[in-house]
Amino acid sequence: FALQMVVGVAVGVLGAHALLQLVRRVPLPSEALHPVRSLLGAGALFGLASVLHGSGFLAVFVAGVVLGQARSPYRLEVRRFHAALASLGEVVAFAFLGLTVDLHVLARSDVWLPGLVLGLVLALVIRPVLGTPLLVGSGLSRGERAFVLLTGLKGAVPLLLGSLLLPEAHGSRLYGVVVVVVLVSVLLQGTAVPALARRLGVGIRDKELREPYPQH
Repeated sequence: FALQMVVGVAVGVLGAHALLQLVRRVPLPSEALHPVRSLLGAGALFGLASVLHGSGFLAVFVAGVVLGQARSPYRLEVRRFHAALASLGEVVAFAFLGLTVDLHVLARSDVWLPGLVLGLVLALVIRPVLGTPLLVGSGLSRGERAFVLLTGLKGAVPLLLGSLLLPEAHGSRLYGVVVVVVLVSVLLQGTAVPALARRLGVGIRDKELREPYPQH
């Protein structure tokens, strides 16, 4: 597992720099092709990491972080494209959840109880303990750091990865535990975000949606 993570990080970092040079040096005939090229690049990094027995998901994630901080042509258009694609992916993932989850499995005490405990431990213990050292020197206030550590919501990715357990022995039970963890995160952590922000002094404002064209 550790080797998979190392390979994934290495492919992500090196691949991101290679893609950045490609974007800067190789022009395209249309600006609409830049988001498509970035999507193909993500697929290529995922495949390369998988062939090298690394984590393709981690490689793409790391590459996205590196590229997101770099200056590149049509950066705003690429970001909008992937934001829309991510929103679509979340919708598909939760629709997939509705098609795969068995409510009878979720009602079992050996499913919902471990899921509830694990969800609370992840939110209140594991994430704060592991995340605190990473925020040292970040420049965030104490309240902002606490907000980051307590609001790490679980959603589409755990569901998709958990679905890989379904063909295995006891896969339905393990997948049910994952679903309960996600539900605990969304229902408890998600609904507590506004109150927690006020309590910790973190300002939150609604994002205004701008009309693409003026109204007549």
